[in-house]
Amino acid sequence: MKNLLIYHFKTYLKSYKLLLPFLVYLIYLFAAYGIMPFAIVSSFSESAGVLFFIMTFVGFSYAELENPVTEQLVLLRVNNDTLYYLSRLTVLLIIGVVMSILGILYPLIDNLVNQGHLFTRSLQFQDVIIGFALHCLMAFLGAMTGSFCHPRIIKNRKMAVLFLFFVAVMGISKGALADHFSQTRFIAWVFPPVFDILASLTGMDFFSIPVMLLPVAFGLAYGLVLMIGQIELLKRSKF
Repeated sequence: MKNLLIYHFKTYLKSYKLLLPFLVYLIYLFAAYGIMPFAIVSSFSESAGVLFFIMTFVGFSYAELENPVTEQLVLLRVNNDTLYYLSRLTVLLIIGVVMSILGILYPLIDNLVNQGHLFTRSLQFQDVIIGFALHCLMAFLGAMTGSFCHPRIIKNRKMAVLFLFFVAVMGISKGALADHFSQTRFIAWVFPPVFDILASLTGMDFFSIPVMLLPVAFGLAYGLVLMIGQIELLKRSKF
């Protein structure tokens, strides 16, 4: 697994495709925290929602990068399809954690620079831990959603882009759509539960684990289904 992770990281970093989403997120953080003070829960929720979209792009571009010939050669060398595809997705998870650290570390440093006046109340250790976990979950959902549009799963790449855009937008706006078109509630569950998770935090001054528990559990389950489903589809979809 270690050698596979190193191989995938080197391949992805050499493509420079990670540079753009990293810069976009950094610019967002710089702009978002440019005016203070902020409510901790709402600012972390917004940052996590933006990270979902960025990691969706990362997951998609990462899947696009894979070379079929190289993949076949590595698979022959490893002789374990599940391990190979799991290592690829693990790279995305690590990138998501790094981006989540950036999403939490930036406001922490900014808060210190501004002598604790960045937020409307004092920042607590619990805020940092739950905020970081929230970012990681959104990164996980975004990465798995984006990477699911693999060239061997959706062969028409124009259709894949449109499909991914539709799914990502619906994931974060399905609640508002359901308010106007109640019939959509019956199919809303098929989209990433980004809205459900962020909506559970609306109007809160402090993070509440009991309130977040069900949406977060559903988010984890949804991401795992995408992860396992992608691995199984790639194993069955031969070259």
